[in-house]
Amino acid sequence: MAEDAVFWSDQLAAEVLDEFPDEDVYVCASGISPSGRVHIGNFREIITTDFVVKSLQKQGVNVRFIYSWDDYDRFRKVPQGVPDAFKDHIGKPLSAVPDPEGCHDSYAEHFENQLEDEIAPLHMDIEFIRQHEMFENAAYADLIKQAMANRNTIIDILNEYRNEPIDQDWWPLRVYCTECGKDFTDIIEYDGEYTVVYRCEECGDSFELNFAEEDSVKPPWRVDWPMRWKHENVTFEPGGKDHSAPGSSRDTGKDIVEQVYDRTAPVYQMYEFVNLKGRDGKMSSSSGDVMTPGELLTIYTAPLLRFLFAETKPTRDFSIALDEDIITVYEKFDEIEDAYFNPDTVENDRKREHWKRVYELSVVDIPDEQPVRIAFDHAAFVAQTIPREQWETDGIAALKKTGHIDGEPSTEQTQLILDRMERALHWAREYASEEYVYEFNTQVPDDVRTDLSAEQVMAMQELAVLLAENEYGDKDTLEDDLFGLAKREDLDVGVGNFFQAAYLCLLSREQGPRLADFILTRGQDEILQVLKTLD
Repeated sequence: MAEDAVFWSDQLAAEVLDEFPDEDVYVCASGISPSGRVHIGNFREIITTDFVVKSLQKQGVNVRFIYSWDDYDRFRKVPQGVPDAFKDHIGKPLSAVPDPEGCHDSYAEHFENQLEDEIAPLHMDIEFIRQHEMFENAAYADLIKQAMANRNTIIDILNEYRNEPIDQDWWPLRVYCTECGKDFTDIIEYDGEYTVVYRCEECGDSFELNFAEEDSVKPPWRVDWPMRWKHENVTFEPGGKDHSAPGSSRDTGKDIVEQVYDRTAPVYQMYEFVNLKGRDGKMSSSSGDVMTPGELLTIYTAPLLRFLFAETKPTRDFSIALDEDIITVYEKFDEIEDAYFNPDTVENDRKREHWKRVYELSVVDIPDEQPVRIAFDHAAFVAQTIPREQWETDGIAALKKTGHIDGEPSTEQTQLILDRMERALHWAREYASEEYVYEFNTQVPDDVRTDLSAEQVMAMQELAVLLAENEYGDKDTLEDDLFGLAKREDLDVGVGNFFQAAYLCLLSREQGPRLADFILTRGQDEILQVLKTLD
């Protein structure tokens, strides 16, 4: 079955069904420690899981998508941008560290809520699990007991992949001291049931704890992960490159879940790193040099953000374009969308089916009719040329005149156009090179007037006459007249010098968007008023 599927998440879904043929509910899991902003590299785990979820749902089975906030992990170090005073909280659970910005109940909750809000537009049905609540409610007490009883088995598994063997007094459990709240502790006794005695270095004393009745315990990651596979009956979970190397937590987790918890390890998919074009190295939340899904959604629409990950297999690393390559990304999406609504245009059957699945998993909520799409660079031009409050009226009217829209778009179609213009405007203001950023003159600058030749000045005056005497409703007619004017022998200006003069007068640069598009979008009257200042 897996070999018949052409799309990678469909192949993984088939593998899950083969490995776990009799599940009532197929649990797909993902998660992260909220130690800082969840960036777009971390997001790859979420979206990879979501694609498999949707591929399983396509097979008609019940699916549960769980996302674990590992907020009972320890606060390891103070990230960049957080006050040094937070060193006092190192060793506490993230859920017990205060929010440095003071807007949430904890450090962990700040970043948890941020991500949950950011990914809300992305069509994911996720059940978020806050692990501090699970541990505080002793949900894993019996499984922890099972790990403690199998301590020697776990030590043998871990030692198989280590150069230095683990000390024999090691226990598969860490304790957060009930007095100081930190994990600078060592277990010194275990009764074989639920009670441990531990010594706290911070407090300088020993204490007793029953982990079936109290919180404050957590297995180390290499035990915690397989324990939760067992608890949640996980059938699929991806992992990053750091979890996938030989001897890493995936390898030891697989052995532990099978030998200690008698459960088949979930189907696994390693995913590669994601970076931002022009930046080197892996993104890190603690360094602060990251970009979140929400920030990318200011320049990529939700379907486009999903498309970036759908089109690229998890095993391939890639960089997300913030520069002019974003235009190519939008073009590729538009091409695949056109193929979805016009499948006969794609001759290769496998390519057609692959593009179909890419589109379905990118858009999710498929429109009834093919959307009207405006090239991203033109959307950026229009969005800068017309005030935002006039986009729905003057902007749409200009797109009709320039031939970018044929007919009257529906309300839904209009909203899709406006969504793209919003992203394009933000891109132009924050990331684009000067080539795509437009500042419009309200009069011809003095230095431009000085630099223009006499022939260019006369040609611009004739252009003003042309615009004053004619009202253009379409680009083709205007374009014909512009070239006709530029080629007039009595002006003796030449086509190149004609258009150069126009762009200098209007934009203070020698090149720009197609002049007919510019005039129709900006409006003949506004262009005319600028040209009149040459007199």
